[in-house]
Amino acid sequence: MKRTAQPDAITIAACKWLLAGAESGGYSGSDPGTAHGLTPLLSREMGRKEISLSCAALWLRQEQITRTVLKRIAAENIAVWAAKGFDLARSVYPFPGGRPMCDADLFIEERNRQRIMRIFRQSSWSKGSPGDGIFTSGIVSEMKMFKHGVMSELHTHIFYFPATFPGKLPSDLFDNGRLLEPGLMGFAWHNALLMVIIHLLTNTSIRPVWWVDICLLCMRVTETGTWDKFMRNAFETKLGSAVASALATASSELGAPVPEKMIQALLRYNSGRENILDKLKAGQKIPTLLNLKYLTGWKKVSWFSALFWLTLSGQQPLKRE
Repeated sequence: MKRTAQPDAITIAACKWLLAGAESGGYSGSDPGTAHGLTPLLSREMGRKEISLSCAALWLRQEQITRTVLKRIAAENIAVWAAKGFDLARSVYPFPGGRPMCDADLFIEERNRQRIMRIFRQSSWSKGSPGDGIFTSGIVSEMKMFKHGVMSELHTHIFYFPATFPGKLPSDLFDNGRLLEPGLMGFAWHNALLMVIIHLLTNTSIRPVWWVDICLLCMRVTETGTWDKFMRNAFETKLGSAVASALATASSELGAPVPEKMIQALLRYNSGRENILDKLKAGQKIPTLLNLKYLTGWKKVSWFSALFWLTLSGQQPLKRE
């Protein structure tokens, strides 16, 4: 089993505190200082009121600016799906400001892509990512949108280059969601956990808050009794062994409630394509070339042409953020 990068001592203490109920005065770890990724979460425990208030204000501003477009989306009887922090801050953390984030990650269903893009434009959001055509065609899965300094990322897939994804996204990804507010849904707990783990696996540097996300979501999956659904969907991604490695770390190091039988079952499964994770972490050009390899039909021709013109112009190929 290839080991996932290990959480530090502060992260371990914070997760155990949260899993035990996050009672005031119950955190037994060391002071995270001001630069640690979990400082916002632990600011109240450390008596740093100014940090707690600042993080709460940042969250409120992001939520309120995004809420205006969510109301328009709800008025058209559709929804976007909150992922990672924009969901978890309000649904599993003790207080929203305790889950820091740089942007609001929003998943959109393919069938609603054009409508949602139109609503964002009508709500005075501007596009920040180049290549509108390669987003609307599905060659890349992400479009950055900006308004008043707040960024929302619209996603259609968990991989920036969908063609490089080894298997399938959960077939029930947009089923049995949790209503967060009008126009905004949250994934079912088992899928929210799976998406957070896959995101962690595709990054070279792991943020402490992602371990906290995983621990809190493991609690919700256990409470709802949906580990069987999680395992089925993890198998379908063809990243089962890597997912099991992350869960094994969360279980052994952080105390997350994860069925050992499920970890062992996923570890025994090797799709033969999990090495794509290492290639995606190797550098800026590797994901671009992998995408070219796995694209088919007109998308491959279009992407090859785009790379050719980028090379001629001296620009860098598109990179994952």
